[in-house]
Formats: sequence, structure tokens, C-alpha cells
Amino acid sequence: MSVVYFLLLVGVLVIIHELGHFAAAKLLDVKVLRFSIGYGRPLVRFKARETEYQIAIFPVGGYVRILGVEDDDIDARDRGRSFATRPLWQRLIIIFAGPAANLILPIAIYFVFFAGHTELPAAVVGDVYEDSPAARAGIEAGDTVLAVDGKGVRYWEELERTIRRRAGKELHLKLQRGRRVFEKYVVPLEEVVRKRDGSSTNQGRIGITRAPFLPMVGVIDAQSPAGVATLQTGDLIISVDGRTVDNWSDIASLGRVARQSDVVYFRGASIPGVPQVRLLDAGIARLMPRTQDHLKQTTYSGIENAEMFVAHVDPGTPADLAGLRAGDLIVALDGQPVRHWATLDQRLLAGPDRTWKLTWRRAEAGGIRELKDVAVTQVWRKELDQYGHTVDRLVFGARNDVERGQGKLIPIDGRLGYAVSKAVERTGETIALMASGFVQILGGDSPSESLGGPLTMYRIASVSGEQGWDSFLLLLALISVNLGLINMLPVPVLDGGHVLVFAIEAVRRRPLSSRGRERVQLAGLAFIVMITILALRNDLSRYVFS
Repeated sequence: MSVVYFLLLVGVLVIIHELGHFAAAKLLDVKVLRFSIGYGRPLVRFKARETEYQIAIFPVGGYVRILGVEDDDIDARDRGRSFATRPLWQRLIIIFAGPAANLILPIAIYFVFFAGHTELPAAVVGDVYEDSPAARAGIEAGDTVLAVDGKGVRYWEELERTIRRRAGKELHLKLQRGRRVFEKYVVPLEEVVRKRDGSSTNQGRIGITRAPFLPMVGVIDAQSPAGVATLQTGDLIISVDGRTVDNWSDIASLGRVARQSDVVYFRGASIPGVPQVRLLDAGIARLMPRTQDHLKQTTYSGIENAEMFVAHVDPGTPADLAGLRAGDLIVALDGQPVRHWATLDQRLLAGPDRTWKLTWRRAEAGGIRELKDVAVTQVWRKELDQYGHTVDRLVFGARNDVERGQGKLIPIDGRLGYAVSKAVERTGETIALMASGFVQILGGDSPSESLGGPLTMYRIASVSGEQGWDSFLLLLALISVNLGLINMLPVPVLDGGHVLVFAIEAVRRRPLSSRGRERVQLAGLAFIVMITILALRNDLSRYVFS
């Protein structure tokens, strides 16, 4: 199937490109001599009016032959229908119709993709980070955002986009909690969101999430009130004293008062022989926190956030060398408490080369042991991604296994208009991303190793095809934009090369001679050969000699 995916990817992209040239030539009444699907000896050939259509033996792409583009013998009767004799604007339309077709194809693909969506995340707060601008403003989990600065919002992406763009600027939020409608003012903090591949983006944040933190508890101290009540790490709390809970915020204060609470929970149980399936058993626990300090009225329940328990440590990583083990509870980084794994991850990414001091707790036979201020320094390692590319990643080595909850979804209002707008928006974003990548490569800011040849295309097509048609079509849209932009480069042999020739002729105020055209074509061919050799070298180093 990998070969089929590769042929389908390349074939569709090239045929769409050539169809653009073909359609523009036909609309402008320029004679088209041949339209071929594939190359080489024709398997099927027929003629309709003046154009010959064929399917050739090698099904990789195709081509269109237009009268006057090459050195054709032009009959006097067809001289007016030759490409070479047409006005400049018509020649430009025919030339750019190919790349334009490649840029229009993604719009169609994205439209189909988004038209299949029936619901979108609502502008409802799933959870709130402690000590965040939202928490200080009094925003709570479950609040619905109705408007931002007087402009109505319906979907989470609208709310998120506004917050990201308004770092440091006060936002006026209109919210609804139950039947009550109220207003809050909040100023987004400027935050640098980093990834482990080294990339980062600047954006505003107020400390709210769409997906709630699940009300899943962890218990490290078996002698604590939570342990005595038979609660275990991974128990999902359903209700407290008859009140339904949906997120961590609903139980964060559980046990802060020394009074008994009836806690209903779900506990996962493995099925023997089927480890990937877990059954949920319901249970009831009576939690009675104990007072630790009568003067300060502090209580202790033993309930921790399950999110901060380590589920797995990769051997040989910084976390492993520091002594971190599965089951440990991470409590602080550089002496500052951490309550969510995302917070821990972003703080670690903020200092990729520095040494951090990590504090965690571990359950042992004699009780709870605290390992305080243990030095941890992350390392950069080369890893292979799913497409076989070598990427540098910052490695910590420990992870949890607590998933996020599901935010509220609402039906899309005007699905057709939504699909069209999102298709155009996504295509524009893809074009901008690809154009930026070209500029970085040509300017030397991006390594030449990022170029890929046919083996890379084959690998990408194979992996995407195996992931399903959605993944394959999205890849097709991405590569189509790539092909369209490449063909607009002012390099002879490419479509943009024709524009270069036109520009040279405009400056000279006379057509190039046949010898001059040959020299320009040879220069462009030399450039293409150089890029091809570089891409093939990268392919061989990735997939053959690696």
C-alpha cells in the first residue's frame, strides 16, 4: 500500500497542477496539443476535437503540451492561438494557473475536512489555574463567556484567539454562572509557550483551560485520613456530600475543614488477560480530615492531585539519573510548589540548559520520605520522528498518565459558512508557514538537511496513508501548497522561470534569442539539479546509511 499512497500523492498533485494550465489555456482559446496522465509510452490515447488525451505507462504525475510554449512547428492557421503570440497578461494567467490550482486544492480539502464537523468546543471555562489572573478575578470552572470587550463569543477558539493577542491589555468579560450574568475585568499575562523541539510562541494567558483537570486523587500516605478511608491513587471522584464534581477545582478544597465528607468515586480495575481494558467500580469513602495545628486551624486529609504522580521514568534520562521513580509525587521545583504537570513542564522548558532543584515524596515501608532539592539537568537528544526525520528534543524523562477531561461542546451555527471560512483561513496559514520555511532555507537560517527527496516523500506518504484518509488528505493539502509555492520561484524550468524570462525581455525591450533562452534554461536546470542532489543526499543519509 505504501507504493499506492506515494503514487496517489504525487499523481494527484501533478495532475491538479497541469489541469490548472490546461483549464486556463482552454478558457483563453490557446491551443492545447496534449494532456497526459503519466509519462512514457501511452497505454490509452484518443483525440477530442484538437486535443490529444492519453494515459501513459508511468503513472507518476502527467503533463500538458500547449502550442507555442516549446519550439513547435506552428501552422499559419493556428498562429493566433499560440501561447507565444498572446498578450503578456494571458501568458501570465496560463503560467500561474498551475500553481494557483495547487493553492486552491487545499481549500477544497480543508472544506471537506471542516464540513464534517458538527460540534465545536464552547466558550465555557473547563478549569482555572490557581493563583492566575482568572482566579484572582473570581472566574470559576463552569463559567460561560458570553462576550469579550462587548463582542459576543460562542466558541472557545474565538475566546482563546482574543486572549492570546491581548497580552498586557485589559479585557472586559461578560460571563454567565447558572442564571446569573456578571462582568469581570482581567489582564492577560504575556507567556512564552515552549515545546521540547525548541520552538516557542509568545501569547497572552489568563489561566483558564477548555478541558478540565479531572477530579482524580492521589494518595501517597497510607496512614493519612484519605488512606484510612481506603481512597487510592487514580480514584476518580464523582460527588462529595451528594454534590456532583466535574473537575479538580471542585475538590481542591476538600479536606480543608475538619469535618466528615462522604465521597463517591470510580476506581479502575484491570481485566485479566486484557490489560488495555479497565472496568470502573463505584465506591464510597468517608473522609475525616484531622487537625494538625489547633492554633492555625490547619487540617490534613492526605488527598493529592493524581496528575503530579510519576507514572513512568525512561531509563538513562535525567529524571532516572536523579533517582525519580514511578509512584513518586512531585511537589516542588526550585522550592516553588507545582500543582499541575503542564506547569512543571513549561517551567522546565523555560530553562533548558540550567540545573533545577526537584523535590518529591516517596512512600516507603517506614513512612513517607521526602527527597528535597535534587539536582536535575535536562539534555538534548536526537530522536527519530514517525517520518524518519532526526529531530533534537529536550529530554526530562518522567511523565504522568492522567488524561484531561472533556470540555463542553455545542452545535456549529452555520456549518457551511464555518467550513468555508476555516478552509480559507487554514490554507492561508499553511501558505504563510511554507513561504516562511522557504525564506529560511534560501537565507541559510534553516539547515539544508531539512530538504527531502523522493524517499522522504515516499516515507511521509506511507505513514500518513496508514494513519487514515484524513491524515493523508491533510498531507496532500500541505504538499500541494509546497508544490504551488516552489513553482512560483523565479527559476527557469519552473513556472516562475517564464516570468523571469518575460521580465528580462521587458528590460531588453526585445525577445531573447534561441541561444539566450537555452542559457537561461540551462542555468535553471543547473539550480534544480543542485537542489535535487542535495535532497537525494539527505534521503540516503536518513534512510539508507543511517
